[in-house]
Amino acid sequence: MEVLGHRGSRDPGPENTVAAVDAALAAGADGIEIDVRRSADGELVVVHDARLPRLGGRAVLRRSTAELGARGVPTLHDVLDVWAGRGRIIIEIKNQPGQPDFDAPRERTAQVLVEVLRARGLTGADAGVTVSSFDWFAIERVRAADLGVPTGFLTMPRMAVSGGLAYVRSAGHRELHAHTSAVLAAPDAAALAHRAGVRLVTWTVTSDRAALRLRDAGVDAVICDDPADVVRALRRSAGTGAGAPSAASPASGALRPRPRDSGPKVDNRQ
Repeated sequence: MEVLGHRGSRDPGPENTVAAVDAALAAGADGIEIDVRRSADGELVVVHDARLPRLGGRAVLRRSTAELGARGVPTLHDVLDVWAGRGRIIIEIKNQPGQPDFDAPRERTAQVLVEVLRARGLTGADAGVTVSSFDWFAIERVRAADLGVPTGFLTMPRMAVSGGLAYVRSAGHRELHAHTSAVLAAPDAAALAHRAGVRLVTWTVTSDRAALRLRDAGVDAVICDDPADVVRALRRSAGTGAGAPSAASPASGALRPRPRDSGPKVDNRQ
């Protein structure tokens, strides 16, 4: 199971920064996940929220790249430079209704991302890049550009894994990025995904206990706030002989899911 740092590494943070990305990869994470939006210049910057208190509440879209950089917001180029092909990087396109930069189905952020990836030679399935979004227009725009990079559909907590898989299969995406609560509520989630030829990624894992349960359930990757902690927990577990790969995973032996307990701590914020 891959360990992917959420927004680089929210713990210790600060999230979505060059330092967070480098910390996650140095700690042994298999990759990282980041968010991108457009600045007023039309450049892609790495930031989760559409408005930031440190910007005086003004929309990211209304600030220049230079202004954002002065307030600690890196460009996508900055993050790609520090990532430098170490493991994989999931780039989430932020384009949600009600936010200042929402423009579906025009998808200007997706189009700029396509141009950046093509210019940097980050194309093909082995480039280490995956593009995800809650906005299916965005990932369909990336697929239509024929870059060859995998795309993943993000689903909200209330969407069942089976529902997300139905869309992913019909649209030809490679991955489903389902919320942790939806995956744990469906014991056969990983098996369903793998029978459909889809990789199952979960967000957001906020404890090593949740990560171990998800590994035992057969998921392919976890997006976690503290990747260093999860990497340590997986290594400890492997050292004791516990937690062989799940039967739901394509190349694995059998393993029963962990017993239900009071439930892991999960995060609804993506």
